[in-house]
Amino acid sequence: MEHCSYFYRVARYLNTNPDELEHFFEKQDSLEVFANVFTMLKENVRLLAVKIASRVIIKIARQISDTGSRSGKLKLVNGFSNSAEIELDRSLERYIEQPELGILDNLVSFVRQQEKSAFVMMFDHSYSMKGMKIILSAITAAAIAHHFKKDYAVLAFSNQVIVLKAIDESTGPEEVLKRLFDLELGGDTDTRLVLKEGLNHLAKFEEKKGLLLTDGAWNRGGNPLEVAARFDQLGVIGFPPAKRETIRQLAIKGNGNFSFVEDETEIACAILDCLK
Repeated sequence: MEHCSYFYRVARYLNTNPDELEHFFEKQDSLEVFANVFTMLKENVRLLAVKIASRVIIKIARQISDTGSRSGKLKLVNGFSNSAEIELDRSLERYIEQPELGILDNLVSFVRQQEKSAFVMMFDHSYSMKGMKIILSAITAAAIAHHFKKDYAVLAFSNQVIVLKAIDESTGPEEVLKRLFDLELGGDTDTRLVLKEGLNHLAKFEEKKGLLLTDGAWNRGGNPLEVAARFDQLGVIGFPPAKRETIRQLAIKGNGNFSFVEDETEIACAILDCLK
């Protein structure tokens, strides 16, 4: 009750002082408080709060994404480009054999060939995903957007699937977050349905990778383990009160990593584990 009273007071203050929102989001626990007062804010205040919160979330997401490793296979080629890595020993061998060509023409380097792969993020937006869990989902969505830039999809699910970003849609993280915060939480959890829909989005790609975020076991649509096995890599991030072992089985079937996240401090490592 004490927490409820605090959040009510914060919401009432922000509703009457929307010009204080910028200062509010400078506080360390602002995202957690925002998650709890979101539904209490007036529409115009909520829209402004979402805009400012999205900037904070995208900043966090970029920090997470920028620490991730680059993907793709290395191929040895002649010459050098900005994205290449010089192979020093081979370049020296060529220079010794053909010094008349000069240094630049004797360079040999590795370039990273991107495989024809795509990624789909699927997050639970059933009623129990309220509060900080939806903020963690937003951070994850923004990190995925920043990491992949293109060829990624974002799906929200309960007992139905809502496409926040299609695989071939040119949409930045700001718009993805706006759509995410426009969602109304509700419904049951049909994990099998969203995994099948995720695979449909990845159908034209050779490598099919995905990430599932949920706070509970499926209670609609039947057992999803067989569908999870169709992914080349399916990571799973679980939130309380989910049973760890139940949803960890999805990651095992999908040959992906599993993380159980209880607060904001753990989401960065969880996302990076699933992007490996």
